[in-house]
Amino acid sequence: MSSALRVYIVEDSPIIQRLLGSAIEEAGGEVSGCSDDVQQAIADVFALQPDLIVIDIALPAGTGFDVLKSLHEHDLAAGVTKIVLTNHANEECEALARRLGADRFFDKSLESAQALAFIAAKAAERRGRGAAHVDSSEPSLP
Repeated sequence: MSSALRVYIVEDSPIIQRLLGSAIEEAGGEVSGCSDDVQQAIADVFALQPDLIVIDIALPAGTGFDVLKSLHEHDLAAGVTKIVLTNHANEECEALARRLGADRFFDKSLESAQALAFIAAKAAERRGRGAAHVDSSEPSLP
């Protein structure tokens, strides 16, 4: 079984999808899936059981709030870390996201580096738990 952090991305921008995917892989994680569609994201999260979900608020049809609400109401992602990474960062959006189960909330334009650092830390933590038989000389993340 892989000890890599499995991350699902709910994001409508192909550029942001690629940037997140690259950063996740550089951190030692793996992208288990990606969608810009609310219903597809919910179905994928249920089927793929990722360790972490990155959710944008603005989507072509629906919102990241819809994803969070459905996951929360149907208990489809218990124990999964849910982070919101959005350009719609204000107190009201953050409060709603947290009420719907978001663990972390980041402003895409100002806090992307912090969001990526959080994901990298989760990936390192996950590798540490699965590294009982891994060579201890493996380099760590900065």
